[in-house]
Amino acid sequence: MVCGFQTRVCSPTAGVVEQMSDALQSGYDLIITNGDSAGELLRKAFSGTEVLPWRDVLHDGPVPLTGTLEELSELRADFLAERSWGEPDAIRENFRARDRGLAHYEAFEKVTLWFEHDLYDQLQLIQILDWFFGTPGRGAGLQLVQSDDFLGTQSVEKLSEFAKLSAPVTEPQFALASRVWAAFRQPDPKAFAVLLDEDLSALPYLAQAARRMLQELPDANTGLARTQHQILVAINDGVGTPRELFRAVERLEEAAFMGDWSFWWWVDGLASSPGQLIEASESKFSPNMGHDEFMAYVDNPIGLTPLGFQVLGGALDYAADARIDRWMGGTHVTSDNLWRWNDRESALVAPD
Repeated sequence: MVCGFQTRVCSPTAGVVEQMSDALQSGYDLIITNGDSAGELLRKAFSGTEVLPWRDVLHDGPVPLTGTLEELSELRADFLAERSWGEPDAIRENFRARDRGLAHYEAFEKVTLWFEHDLYDQLQLIQILDWFFGTPGRGAGLQLVQSDDFLGTQSVEKLSEFAKLSAPVTEPQFALASRVWAAFRQPDPKAFAVLLDEDLSALPYLAQAARRMLQELPDANTGLARTQHQILVAINDGVGTPRELFRAVERLEEAAFMGDWSFWWWVDGLASSPGQLIEASESKFSPNMGHDEFMAYVDNPIGLTPLGFQVLGGALDYAADARIDRWMGGTHVTSDNLWRWNDRESALVAPD
C-alpha cells in the first residue's frame, strides 16, 4: 500500500499538541516512534499513552547543519514537497506540529523512544537524542526501547515483551548520538566515515546503520550506490517487474529500511538518461498516480540495458556517464563533488 511519505506513514498528523491539556490532566505517557504503523500498534498496546510519530526519511535528501530543529524541519519539508511526497503546506504543518509536540515533552509523566535496528530508525533516533542532549535537563528520565525487529509487524503481545527492554537513556548514549548526528550533517562525509573505526556500542545498531548509509555513496569502482547495485542484481537474477523488485531488494538487506516511495525514485533514476541502466515504464512514479496508473507502473516489465549489463559486470563506471545529484546527510554528492565509498576497505575516496 502506498500512503503518506513512505509505507510506514499512513495517517494524519498526530494530535499531540491539541491533546496536551488532556495529557496533563490524565497523566498520559508519551511514546516517540518511527511512524504511524508502529504508532497505531503502540497506542493499542499501551493505554494512557499518546504517540508522536517522527515521520522523516532522513536517509533521503539534505540534512545539513542548521541552528535549530525548526530550521531543519522547514528544509526537510521543502525537500519532501519537491519530491511530490505530499502537499507543501500539509508537510510543513506536519513537521511544525511534530516539533511543538516534542517541545512539550515535559507535559507527560514518562517519555519513551521506540526505535528499530534499521537505518531509517537509527537516523531518527540520533536526531531525537541529540535534541534532548541540547535541552535543559537533557530529558531526565527519558526511556529507550530498541527493537531488533520491525515494530509495525508485531502483535500487541509481542510489543508488551519489547516494553520489558525499556531502559533510561544514559549519558554515553546521549553523547554518542549527538556526535554521530553532527558528523552525519557535515558538508563532507569524512567525520561520518571515521565513526566506523570507533566504539559505537552504546547504541548497538548504530554501527551497521552508519555503514549502510555510507554504502549509498557511489562505489569506488562501479559508481553505483548499494541500492542501485542490488536493483541490477535482482533484475539480472530474473525479477521482472518493479512490484517484485521491491521485495527482492528488501531481501538483500541485513535490515530493510527503505519505503516504497524512496525505492521508486531509485528505479526511475536508473531508467533515465544519461547513463540508463534499466528498461522500464516510460512513466515515473508519483504519489498522485491513480490506482490503474500505479498498477501499470509496478507491473510493467523491466530489464537491463546493454550499459546496465556492462556496469553490473564491472566493465564500466556508472558515475562516468550518469548525472549524480543526491545527498548523504549534509554532503551534496554530485558529478562535480563525487565522494565515493570503497566498502571492502571501509574507506572514502575523495573527489578528484
